[in-house]
Amino acid sequence: MKKFMFMLALGSVLFGLSACSSDDENIEGESTEGCVFIKLENVVGPSSRMTEDPKIESDITEFHNGFIIFGTPKSAIRKHYEIVTDPKLLDRTDHVILLDELRKGKTFKDIPGDVTNVAIIANITEDEISPEEFHNGTLRFHNDVLNKIINLENQYKDNMSHVALYDMKPLEVTGGNAMSATLELRPMCARLEIAKITPGPDIVEYQVDGIYLAGFYKQMYVSQISNREFWASPDYDNADPATELINFYTGYPYLVNTDIKAVKETMGEGDDAREVTAFYPEEDGKVWAFPFFGKYEPRNDTEHYGLRLIVKVSNLKVYLKDENGDRHLRDVTAWDKEQGVPEEKAGIRYLNINGFVENYHDTQAEPVQFYNGNIYQVQNFEITTQNLSDRIMPTDINVNITVTVKAWSIKKVYPQI
Repeated sequence: MKKFMFMLALGSVLFGLSACSSDDENIEGESTEGCVFIKLENVVGPSSRMTEDPKIESDITEFHNGFIIFGTPKSAIRKHYEIVTDPKLLDRTDHVILLDELRKGKTFKDIPGDVTNVAIIANITEDEISPEEFHNGTLRFHNDVLNKIINLENQYKDNMSHVALYDMKPLEVTGGNAMSATLELRPMCARLEIAKITPGPDIVEYQVDGIYLAGFYKQMYVSQISNREFWASPDYDNADPATELINFYTGYPYLVNTDIKAVKETMGEGDDAREVTAFYPEEDGKVWAFPFFGKYEPRNDTEHYGLRLIVKVSNLKVYLKDENGDRHLRDVTAWDKEQGVPEEKAGIRYLNINGFVENYHDTQAEPVQFYNGNIYQVQNFEITTQNLSDRIMPTDINVNITVTVKAWSIKKVYPQI
């Protein structure tokens, strides 16, 4: 399968609002126009690189397109600018500017005096927010922007460097006629990373065939609000899981990872050391990555819609204990055939993950609350006979996986006003 990755979506945007000239006077009660200086830090234009590295704080944003929005206290959009990376997209209006200009720093004149807040939304598609909607006045209020829907599919385009970014802040008085704001462009999605899969002590042989994000919100409002109409998942009750996964993921091919390789390695030390087969992404040093829309819901909700994950395994040979506690080796494929399972389905099992916690050893640990703008790195991803099933998401198996939460940190800088 084609591999996807995105550059870490972090940036700082600096604003200063003051009179355009030192001779201008701000008479109390009047709606005067002013200037805003904007400099966009820690971003680069789109590239063609293909990466699958774990995200780190020093990664640079890829910025594809966006809008600067100046608004009033009552949410009215008083002025807007479209940000583009291609000089060919410039027109003769004053509503389109180049990203390179913002990276160097640009002063915007004639900003209406009733403007009290500023926002940037970036890396969105025309299907989500069209420039024409701004230019022709269809989007008149900032709430109109917040009610727009972004799609999970678009977080994967352009080698996953297309992750949507947003922030809005009020302009604050800093002295005299000057006002300023610091925006922190944060991703409007979260990210799940899996570095490897290992076998438990009862697994002798196995093959990892695929890793699926199997329960997710396919859409979310710019306001970061979602609803259950946006929820998508395969049919968990389907009697033919393999066929169901194939059919369902024809519509979501970017949520499947099959770039998987087996690596022989030693686990444990001394007398406890044993050779096992671990599974990694095909390219060294990479991770399996799944951006998703973070929306926490309590696990005790009978209609739980929290994040879910499926790992498909096959060619299993395992140790099973009998009633006396003695271990016996079982070839699962051969066993299935003896039970009348068709050859194409024999030996296939599914690891069903429907919960994530931060403390693996705490059986009473609360599930992770997912928030956009965070990276969740999966730890202790282990295949055991206790958490495998021939069904997807059976109600009698409840598996928890430990994750480490890492925020996508922001590097703040300050403007010269």
